[in-house]
Amino acid sequence: MAIVIQTQSVRKKFPGVEALKGISITLESGRIYGLVGENGAGKSTFIKVLMGIHQADAGYLIIRGMRLKSVKSPAIARKHLKMDAIFQESSLIPNLSIAENLFIDRLAQFYRGGVLDRKALKMEAEKALEKVGVKLDVDSPAAVLTEDLKRLVEFARILLTDPDIIILDEVTAPLESTLVKKLFDMLRDLKKRGKTIILISHRLNEILDICDKIIVFKDGKLEGVVDNEGVEDKQQVRASIIKMMTGSEVGLSFPEKTGLKKRGKLVLRIRGLSNEFLKDINLDLYEGEIVGLAGLRGQGQSMLLRTIVGLVKKKKGELYLDGEKVEIRNPRDAVRHGIFYLSDSRDEEELWLSQDVLFNISNPSARDRSIGGFIRKSTERKICEEMVSKLRIETPSLAQIVKNLSGGNRQKVVLGRKLLSKPKVFLADQPTKGLDISAKTEIYSLMRKLASEEGIPVLTVLNDLPEVVNLPDRVIVMREGAIVKEFSGESISEEELLDSYYG
Repeated sequence: MAIVIQTQSVRKKFPGVEALKGISITLESGRIYGLVGENGAGKSTFIKVLMGIHQADAGYLIIRGMRLKSVKSPAIARKHLKMDAIFQESSLIPNLSIAENLFIDRLAQFYRGGVLDRKALKMEAEKALEKVGVKLDVDSPAAVLTEDLKRLVEFARILLTDPDIIILDEVTAPLESTLVKKLFDMLRDLKKRGKTIILISHRLNEILDICDKIIVFKDGKLEGVVDNEGVEDKQQVRASIIKMMTGSEVGLSFPEKTGLKKRGKLVLRIRGLSNEFLKDINLDLYEGEIVGLAGLRGQGQSMLLRTIVGLVKKKKGELYLDGEKVEIRNPRDAVRHGIFYLSDSRDEEELWLSQDVLFNISNPSARDRSIGGFIRKSTERKICEEMVSKLRIETPSLAQIVKNLSGGNRQKVVLGRKLLSKPKVFLADQPTKGLDISAKTEIYSLMRKLASEEGIPVLTVLNDLPEVVNLPDRVIVMREGAIVKEFSGESISEEELLDSYYG
């Protein structure tokens, strides 16, 4: 097999952190490589160096026979190096149509006499989506797409350019199992055609299922490359990877379920909540418990949280907080009543990425600490330092720009901001989405402390089965916008859950 990528002692620094510390690696054609490591290990930085989003500070790259100090831009990566990528953050332009997004770099070919031939564009866009098994109204704006469909549209766009090197960063995170299987079938076909594929995922089972070799990063260094092709004992490979990533063979660990033992008073009561996404939802949340919303993706779990806080309008239904009926028309009403929501789109909806840690943690609740319209900077800094310490946020200082933090630390910044506002109810949509094993374990512990020590009920959307089984005190399964099953305690099994998902 031909060598398509070689990196030699590649380094990359950002303010306060060295993200890559001399990465030397060789990748061959016709192979699928898994790239794993904890958040902050350097995975995303490495692929952004390959794609020309970041330029290396030292070392060199050889890509398809061309020796380079750096790839100068993504356009050069795509056009001259035949390399393309899907990143964690969607690259689709919301206001453009799906068809225009698919052919964004080649729209000129559809102009006839200076006028865009929309009929031809639509026809070619539908053909492109057909290759990934998706049928959509391609004239609709990309803004209407769900996260899973965005990923498939981006993958269809990659297939149109037929690159030799394909990089996929957490592309399976929003996909349910049937779509993951379909995607992996396409990747195996691309492999047979001699393509080189780099797949970043925190789902080790997926990595073990499809990858020939698994590259492990730790603290910006290459920890090792594990051969997975033809290996029968996948558990041994898994243990080796986890040990390289974390220094321990222990995988995910969950705090003890204490919510049913320490259940306190009824805090939030939901009765008959309905709209175009929800069907007559009745649900009670008690002090001290974590309640998980589960089911196949898109069955109303996320919409329930968004409806509770007024992001999505209800048609009917009532909410009672501490026994009093409350009317929530918008997120501001929800915050005023002490109902706080954590979105699954952390970077887009929760953080000011270009601002520092201090601003992100303190700003939304600053008014609560103002006297006569003024806030003491020393007090604000002290409160934020205490929160950073309490949540163990790894940052050089409060002045660190949030976009330079790892995913796990960004998530903890969001949690710190919510906790400063002293919530009565905490709603979280996939709080560990895109996080590594260590960061997930910390988030589980923080959620349990929030529930058991501070008495704040947590209602959270969970997609990964190990989380659904092991984290919540109660599991509410939703299907087609309705609650169809409830499980509680230690007796939750994956088999029973899956059975309830499909009906």
